Amino acid sequence: MNKTSLNKIGLLIGLMAILISACGTQPTPVVPTDKVTIQLSWFHGVEYAGFYTAVEKGYYKEENIEIVLNPGGPEINPIDEVQNDKAQFGITSGDSLIIAKTNQQNFVSVATIFRKNPLTITSLKKDNIQRPEDLVGKTVGVYSLDLSNFFDLPFLALLNRTGLDRNSMNYALIEDFQGANEIKAGNMDAMSGMFATDQQVMAQDAGDELNFIYYNDYGYDVYINTIFVKEEFIQSNADLISRLIKATIKGYQYAIENPEEVAGFAVKYDPNLDLKYQQSVMKAQIPFISTGDAPIGSMDADVWETTQQILLDFDLIAAPIDLNTIYTNQFTSQ
Repeated sequence: MNKTSLNKIGLLIGLMAILISACGTQPTPVVPTDKVTIQLSWFHGVEYAGFYTAVEKGYYKEENIEIVLNPGGPEINPIDEVQNDKAQFGITSGDSLIIAKTNQQNFVSVATIFRKNPLTITSLKKDNIQRPEDLVGKTVGVYSLDLSNFFDLPFLALLNRTGLDRNSMNYALIEDFQGANEIKAGNMDAMSGMFATDQQVMAQDAGDELNFIYYNDYGYDVYINTIFVKEEFIQSNADLISRLIKATIKGYQYAIENPEEVAGFAVKYDPNLDLKYQQSVMKAQIPFISTGDAPIGSMDADVWETTQQILLDFDLIAAPIDLNTIYTNQFTSQ
C-alpha cells in the first residue's frame, strides 16, 4: 500500500472518530426553574431578611428556584392563602397550625424563623418591674379589656403558669404600639405582648430604657413564625422544599453576619422602610434567630408540646393531636 493510500485511510479514520464523538455528545438538558410563591405573615421588613438575602445573593438561583414574596397584613391569613393554593409556602405561628389541624386542615411546619419567642411584657426600667409578681396592683396594657382577644393568650398563659390572680391588677387598652409611648403617657405601667425586637428599637430610639419579662421564661413557648406547607405538598415536593429551606437558612446565616447590609435588601421590597431602623431591628432579632443551641430554623419537640398544652388549657382545641404530624426537622438538619 503506497503512502497516498495510507494518508487517505488515516484521514478517513479521523473523520469517523470525530463523527462518532459528535454523535455520542448529548446536549445538557434544561431543567425548568421551580417557581414558588411564599406568603409572608406581615408586611415587608427585616424579619424576613433570610428570604431577601437568598434572592439578592443568588442562593435560590443556585437551587434553581425563583420565588415571589407576597406581603401579609391584618386582612391576609397565610393559612387560607396556602390552603387555596395562592401560595405554596406560608409563614404563621405554631398554635395556628395546631388549631388548623383540629379543623381538618393538614399543614406541616418545615422550619421556623425565630427559634426563641420574642414576645414580652415591657416596662420602663425606672419602674423596676422585673417579674410577673411586680405587676400586682399595676395597670397592664392589653389587647382587650376582658382578655378575650387571641393576642392576650400569652398574658393569660403567664398568669395561669405563675398562679397570679387576673383581678390583682388593672387593665388598659393598648392603642399606640410605638415603643413605650403608652407607658410614658401614664396610660399603663407595662405593655403585654410586645416584641423585644422592633418595640425595643423604637423605645431606644426615643431614649427609653426598658425591662422585659419574656413569656417563654414563664411557660409560654410558641413558635411565632414557622414556615409551613400543605402535608400533601411534602409528599410530592420534598426535594424542592429541601432546596428552598437550604437557601433560606443560608440567607439567614448571611443576614446574621451582615445585619446592616441585609437591612438594605428589605428596603428594596418596601422603599418606605427606614434603613437605619431596619438595621437596628435586624441586630436586635439575631439572638432569637440564632440561639446557639441548635441549627438555625430547627424546632424543638418541647415547644410544640407546650404550645398544644396551652391551647388545651384554654379550650382552644378539644383534644390533643399527634404533634409528629405537624412539624419536621428533616429539611433543617441537612
